[in-house]
Amino acid sequence: MEPLAAILAGADATVLTAMGIFTRVGAAAFLIPGMGERAIPVRVRLGLALALTLLLWPLVRPLVAETPRTVPGLALLLAAEAVSGVLIGLGFRLLVLVLQIAGMTAAFHLSISHMFGSGVAPTPEPTMATFLALGGIVIAMQAGLHVAVVAALAGLYEVLPFGRFPLAADAGAWSVARVADGFALGLSLAFPFIAVSFAYNLALGALSRAMPQLLVALVGVPLLVGLGLLTLYLVLPAIYDRWRPLLETILSNPLAGLG
Repeated sequence: MEPLAAILAGADATVLTAMGIFTRVGAAAFLIPGMGERAIPVRVRLGLALALTLLLWPLVRPLVAETPRTVPGLALLLAAEAVSGVLIGLGFRLLVLVLQIAGMTAAFHLSISHMFGSGVAPTPEPTMATFLALGGIVIAMQAGLHVAVVAALAGLYEVLPFGRFPLAADAGAWSVARVADGFALGLSLAFPFIAVSFAYNLALGALSRAMPQLLVALVGVPLLVGLGLLTLYLVLPAIYDRWRPLLETILSNPLAGLG
């Protein structure tokens, strides 16, 4: 501990500032869609975080008045920057979470939720959720997600100052509101599939009453899957049209509503 304290006492403020920036950027980069996916090697993500740190350092350095010279102070600085990076990353991650919620809800009602893919999430998810999420990532990248990420990381030091923890009350209220809005939007995007499932089960119940000897499930499940895929083909443009306002909002201000 004493050698580390001696190193910190003689370290230049530039190095400590760069460490804080790298911590914030690294925490955000592992959550941002298109950059933090598990399909991207960890070395590539670390290299991207380092490149962003070098890009942001000239912008952030004038905003830093002083840096800690003790081990506990440095630990608190890095922890605060990590929390800020996670909040920024979650703000962008909401774009994919909404589509994943819609895809998982649709797959559940179409009886294909057991068809897991290698998806963009750390855990297995239905193939439909992976399909919607990957499409959203492509659209977001085309709309300038990578540029918005750099602008957000550079501009949010006014909302989340360097080396200071966000207020717990503000961060908690913001997180709850964003998750609630995202969950509601995800369910609304899956509404056509819920309607198809409801109509299918209603017709299946009437058919089973009219023909009890018929194994309606063997006949109906392929029909339900086919109707679901047809519905996906028809409503896919509408899903992304409903999702695009959220994309534009997050690209302009990923932490909208956080005081």
